[in-house]
Amino acid sequence: MEIYFFLKVILLIFIGSSLLITLLMMGPFKQKKLVNGFTIVLFSGITLLVSTITGIIGGYLADGIYSGGDPYIMYLFFFLFLLIILNLMIYRTATRHNFYTKKAQR
Repeated sequence: MEIYFFLKVILLIFIGSSLLITLLMMGPFKQKKLVNGFTIVLFSGITLLVSTITGIIGGYLADGIYSGGDPYIMYLFFFLFLLIILNLMIYRTATRHNFYTKKAQR
């Protein structure tokens, strides 16, 4: 059962880094432009791919061990998926706002 612990750690690391990227796009860090579109898209793609593979591995392990699975991994995956969508929406809103602001200043 300790393999579930390692799968949870992988997902929790990605959740923590997604929250960090979200915080870098908001608040006082917003003006410094620490995150660009390429970073958001690349990180979101890698995170989605690794968390999907982690969920599939957790499902195979649940079938092999006959333990009924671990719903906590599924909840972590859904939370991570929502964070990915939130990061993309925040970045799109921030860049759209900056585009219209620069256009109006001309």
